[in-house]
Amino acid sequence: MYKRAIDKRMIDTNYIKQLRIENHYSQIELSRILGFKTAEKYSRRENGIYNFKAQEIFLLAKFYGIPMENFFTRKRANSEQIAAKSN
Repeated sequence: MYKRAIDKRMIDTNYIKQLRIENHYSQIELSRILGFKTAEKYSRRENGIYNFKAQEIFLLAKFYGIPMENFFTRKRANSEQIAAKSN
């Protein structure tokens, strides 16, 4: 299982929060999905205090039924694609 934290500049935490609110879930419910004992751990990630781990993004994508790529900021992803093409 991959447990490395993902650079928080790459994760769109606003999108994660928006998904939760639009689907009428509480932070407590999402914290349980991710296996946290308290909602505080989830809240800190959603608010950008702590980084989401790769496995957590995978679980959120699976839970919502959307591609993992949706959780990454488009601005960041686009700049990395441009850099990769120039190499």
